[in-house]
Amino acid sequence: MCIFITDSDESHQSNTTTTIVGVTYDDGVILGSTDIITQLTANVFLCHCALGADTQVLLEDARNFLDQETTATVAAEIVGMVLSAYDINNKKNMLQTGVLLGGWDKNGGGKIYEIGFSGVVMEKSNFGVGGYGAVDLNDFLEKEWKKGMTEEEAEQLVVKALSLNNNINSACGGQTASVNSKGFTTAFHPYGTLPIKAEKLELEHMNEKYVGKLELENVNEKPLLECIRAHLLLLLNINEGL
Repeated sequence: MCIFITDSDESHQSNTTTTIVGVTYDDGVILGSTDIITQLTANVFLCHCALGADTQVLLEDARNFLDQETTATVAAEIVGMVLSAYDINNKKNMLQTGVLLGGWDKNGGGKIYEIGFSGVVMEKSNFGVGGYGAVDLNDFLEKEWKKGMTEEEAEQLVVKALSLNNNINSACGGQTASVNSKGFTTAFHPYGTLPIKAEKLELEHMNEKYVGKLELENVNEKPLLECIRAHLLLLLNINEGL
């Protein structure tokens, strides 16, 4: 098990603690984020690790250029154009993946795209990542992604990937959105249900029970120890008297 802390490559580092991930499976694609997932059309969703608070508004405005029949490919191109036209002050992150977009249509099936803050669009065949821990997360998915996964298996993989973000606390969780030939489903995964976090909570609970048991045993043993000590002192006094 690996919990990533920071990216090892400075050119990929992010100034956000948000992790975004997308995975293709047998009949579609699923996106996951430790922050917000935005629905653009009936079958297209995106998540982002923003450079500023206004990025969310910007991406939502991209819906004005889409209709419900827009494919993921076209939506990705439009989002890319919107980002490229936006004046981003922090130029050093222009090549970093800022947006993951995923969708499904009857002609292309499930599609996933990484979109840089500069507007560069790249289609990904298996998975896409961005934000906090992207380098380590990419290595993790290289090992764990499997061709022909079911929707359930893909969701479990995405949720596990999100749980590797050590910035998630008990007040947070992860969000997922899955799109396939049957439509879409969204879900929120509370902190305690995230695989790695659940293990951590269980260990903490076991530790608390163990410490509590030791404290209780110490309380129960204290009178006995005092009694033995008093008895020994009594014997010493008797021996000195003799």
